[in-house]
Amino acid sequence: MTNHWRDIKNADVILIMGSNAAENHPVAFKWVMEAKEKRGATIISVDPRFTRSSSKADIYAPLRSGTDIVFLGGMINYAISQGKINR
Repeated sequence: MTNHWRDIKNADVILIMGSNAAENHPVAFKWVMEAKEKRGATIISVDPRFTRSSSKADIYAPLRSGTDIVFLGGMINYAISQGKINR
């Protein structure tokens, strides 16, 4: 992540992968919740464990350890093939 947490409030989709941002960054996580409440952003939590961040997510995707790169490849393939990217 190279931008400030505050920028997340402008997101349409937020992917939280391998992190429990709600527990580890509770003050910063308010921007995630603002995006969800005010913009209708979709929150996707990808983690083998069901965490506090997962409880706030619209989509919880539990993965086995070591399969995260395959999951990201599938997400990228879907976004490109469905024209869901900004060119």
